[in-house]
Amino acid sequence: MSQSNPLSAPKFFGFNTPNLHLIEDAVPWAIPTQFEVNDALISLLQAGCPITRIYPLAIGFGMAHITSSPYSEGNWTRIPGTGNPNLYANDELFKALDQAISSAGDLGVKIIFPFIDQADWWGGVPVFAEMHYLTADRFYTDPTVISNFMAVVRYVVTRNNTVSGIQYRNDPAIYAWETGNELAFKSSSDNKVPSVWTLGLAKLLKHGLNVKQYVIDGSDSKYGWNADVIRDPLIDGFTGHYYQLSDEQLASLGTWKSISLAGSIACLVLGVSFFVAMVLSIFKPSWFGIKTEKKTLFSYVASYSKGGKREVSRKLWAIATFSLLLVFTIATFSAAAALHFGTTLGPGSYASQFIADHDLIVTQNKKLFYVGEFGLSPLKDLQELLVAVNSSQALGALLWSFRFHSRNGGFWNHIEEGDSQSYHLPGFDVNKTIPGEFMKTGFGNDERAVVDLIKNYADNNGAPKDMRYYQKPPVGEPVLFPPDNFLNSSSAGKMFEVNFKWRGSTGARNYIVERAAGNGTNDFHVLYSGISDAVASGIPMLSDQLSAGNVFSYRVRVQRDDHQRKPLRQLCAGNGPHISAGPNSQGAADAQPPPPRHFTISNDRRRRTSVGL
Repeated sequence: MSQSNPLSAPKFFGFNTPNLHLIEDAVPWAIPTQFEVNDALISLLQAGCPITRIYPLAIGFGMAHITSSPYSEGNWTRIPGTGNPNLYANDELFKALDQAISSAGDLGVKIIFPFIDQADWWGGVPVFAEMHYLTADRFYTDPTVISNFMAVVRYVVTRNNTVSGIQYRNDPAIYAWETGNELAFKSSSDNKVPSVWTLGLAKLLKHGLNVKQYVIDGSDSKYGWNADVIRDPLIDGFTGHYYQLSDEQLASLGTWKSISLAGSIACLVLGVSFFVAMVLSIFKPSWFGIKTEKKTLFSYVASYSKGGKREVSRKLWAIATFSLLLVFTIATFSAAAALHFGTTLGPGSYASQFIADHDLIVTQNKKLFYVGEFGLSPLKDLQELLVAVNSSQALGALLWSFRFHSRNGGFWNHIEEGDSQSYHLPGFDVNKTIPGEFMKTGFGNDERAVVDLIKNYADNNGAPKDMRYYQKPPVGEPVLFPPDNFLNSSSAGKMFEVNFKWRGSTGARNYIVERAAGNGTNDFHVLYSGISDAVASGIPMLSDQLSAGNVFSYRVRVQRDDHQRKPLRQLCAGNGPHISAGPNSQGAADAQPPPPRHFTISNDRRRRTSVGL
């Protein structure tokens, strides 16, 4: 693909959005609603992040885009060109993919699309090979497996989007195709994907299908790339993923850091020695064979004398002695600093890995390069990497990973190995639980700092922003759901605990909850402010205590800086002979609020009923 000066274009900084087309964090897995897709995309634009990366196609025997065994439920399309076995596409999941790509195009977000995962999180290479009754290492070498995978790629790339009508290969909403996610040929000594496989896929995309997007080698960057692939014009660029190193790599890194530390100390000692010698040469020049009656070396060199050439030679020797000691002092201190820096930003750090990859791909071979994934590490590692990317010719960097609002209230959340959690926009602090009032909100302890770091780089990258959403107020009004349950917390005193949740507004960090006596006709008063919806999907955000014999109405609104009031969703709770509730609306975020709904609490918990009003 040809684009004008991509290496000099403004860099993109942002997030991976792996669940934009399929939510793995739902049980069972679920297709995103239009609200969830829009929430994800608009959240990115609010943060100044116009490019994102989704997860590859799901491969397997259950909720999957591609399978060899279509189950009875759902519609399936046989993929042309496949055989032994025939492979089928899940029409419902591909329509969800259509919707995600079309919505991205409408809103101005571009998507990086990897075809298949090396790991089996979503089936990936192992399951694709398993469908052919082969082991994962045969994925890159077996002719039938390769032929069927190329047919799958052809099916995807030539697909007509059922929403926009644009073929994927021509769709400007797709920024780049990656041959896969962290691909590796584990049967080879160097784990590198065979060149013939990578270049064969690139040839199909470029010459056979004439894609209008970049073709990126999706090999696992920690194993490097074959030289012939790097040089081949069919490959536009490469992507680096930077995470914690393996135990073997960490052991090697430990040895290297020990050597660096010892060298740093040795150079520091030498530097101090040379510095002392340099100072002594100034005030005790005779110690260095410089004969003079002057008090200092400088006064001697600057003095006038009639010694002729011999005196000139002595002064030159004095200057040379001082200069040599100065050079040695600077050199040894510099070496000590470099070696010390190497113990903190050594070959195992994110930044140093990126710098080495960037030098190979961009500096030496003039190819495109970007950081496709990084994260799961302390803030310092992320900062160092972003500094390196920002000062390079890389296209940008995408953090792993971002999850959006849930249709059920709160956010989808993903916990990685080591208890690292996904990030959520606009970024939230962790707040402790206050029994009987607030639920614990927030996710990872570093979320607010990390999100702000990414947003800062996105803010200052020089790229034009979508001013419909960039740094604008939250989009859409919160939708307050009927209380999940009524708990008799003190039957003697007839006190009841009511738990509330709502579907949030895109870009909102805090909400105000108001309450009025009666059925919503009286004045509302602020019950709580600064309430966050940063909880996992479907978890209540607020609890209120009610006494029997009273009726209350509730509403929630975004806590805006300008304090402007918008139409509010109302909901009522009270005491009576039964519980009654209206339908649980799942409409668009900007839909008009329905009439108030009234809820009554029964004193006999065994007689719960539910009827619409």
